[in-house]
Amino acid sequence: MLIALRIALYIQVLLGLGRFLGFIRNNVVWETHLTLGIIIAVLALLALGAHPRVRQNATRTLARFFPLITLLWGLAMWQGLIGGRTVVMLHMLLGLISVGLVERAGAQQKRALEGGRGR
Repeated sequence: MLIALRIALYIQVLLGLGRFLGFIRNNVVWETHLTLGIIIAVLALLALGAHPRVRQNATRTLARFFPLITLLWGLAMWQGLIGGRTVVMLHMLLGLISVGLVERAGAQQKRALEGGRGR
């Protein structure tokens, strides 16, 4: 499930950058970004939950919930509650932080499951 989360995050980054740079104008394709955001938030909650062989730490907890923050920010933009270039760029920053946190938590999990230290 963690690999699916990681793949979805990178697809999400590409869709977001494509929209920001003006490459994605098709609304049906753009709606994939919203749908994928929901899937990512759910996958993060499931994939980074408690695991008997992986120690729960701050990075893992942040990685589990940060995509939800990014999703909520994006939904507020979609609903027109917030807007502007700065808001979009902050959403992009939140997304990239989500990617980094998930990658770090994934690396910790991989080390823990391979018998290394899971810090």
